Amino acid sequence: MRYPWHSTTLDAVAFDMDGTLLDSGDFGVRAIRSAFFAMIAAGRLPGLEAPPPDEAIRRQIGKRPHEFYRDLLPQSLQQLASQLHAAAVENERAALRSGAGRLFAGAREVLAGLRARGLKLLMISNCTPEYMQAVVETFRLGELLDFQSPVGRDPALTKSIELGRGLRELGARTAVMVGDRVHDAEAARANGAWFIACLYGYGTAEELAGADASIGDICELAALL
Repeated sequence: MRYPWHSTTLDAVAFDMDGTLLDSGDFGVRAIRSAFFAMIAAGRLPGLEAPPPDEAIRRQIGKRPHEFYRDLLPQSLQQLASQLHAAAVENERAALRSGAGRLFAGAREVLAGLRARGLKLLMISNCTPEYMQAVVETFRLGELLDFQSPVGRDPALTKSIELGRGLRELGARTAVMVGDRVHDAEAARANGAWFIACLYGYGTAEELAGADASIGDICELAALL
C-alpha cells in the first residue's frame, strides 16, 4: 500500500514518547499512585482517602503536566497539583533507575534502522525535562535522536510549537509525526507533516481518527515508511 510520503523524499520522523516509544502505563501509574498515597498519609491531600482508579490515571498519559495532575484532583485540591507532580516524577525516575520501565519491544531497533537510512529523528513529549532525561539516559536514546523537547517545561509551549522548531533546526522539509494522542495529530497538521497513529498507546479511536496511517506495533513503522 502506498502512503502520501512515498511520493516524496522524507526528511524526518518525529516521535511522541509515552505510549509510542515508552511503555509507561504500568510503572507510571504505580509511580503516581505512590505519590498520592504518600501525600495522603502525610495529610497533604485533606479529604482524599485514595488515589483515582488506575484507568483514570492511564487516560491522562500524554497530557501536559499542569493539566495531567490538575485533572486528577478534586477542584478543592487542584492548587496542590504541582506538588503531586513533583512527587510522581521522583517515583518515575526511581522506577526507571531500578529497571521497572521499558521501551515497547523493538522500539530502539526501529529508531536505529530509521537513523541508518539517513532520516532525522525527533522526540517530542508533553513531559518535564527531568523525566525525559531519565528516559533518554536509561535507554541510551541520545545517540539516536537529533532533537529532543520536553514540552512540559513551560505551560506556554505545545507540541505543535516544538515540532515546528525542531524541523526548522534540522532543516527538515518533509516529516511524519508518530504518536498516540490528539496532541500528536494536532502537531502534525500544524506543521504540514503526516500523522501515523499508534493504536497500541493511550489514545482513543476518536482522537486518532483522520490519521494518514496507523500501526498496532512500533515494529510496523519501518515498512510503512
